[in-house]
Amino acid sequence: MDVKEYMGLLKANQLICTLSLRDRLGFFRTGHLPWHAAKLMESDVCRRYWDRFGDFRAEEAEGDEQAEHFTRVLDRAAKNHGQAQAAAV
Repeated sequence: MDVKEYMGLLKANQLICTLSLRDRLGFFRTGHLPWHAAKLMESDVCRRYWDRFGDFRAEEAEGDEQAEHFTRVLDRAAKNHGQAQAAAV
């Protein structure tokens, strides 16, 4: 992987971790996480990160109900964005 891609994926990880922390601390109103996740997945680099590391993050979340929920919401947002892009073509 080249340095530019690595730096982009690292930034995507930082954004996802920040979103996760805000969720864990209760900074989002009930039901607002999917909107934030959808906005995050509008970023090409965030989708590339999720395609590459989403399964790993799901494994990491196992056993932690809140982390599992967060991972499912991000996965759904990534898939929904992909479906919306395919439908637009």
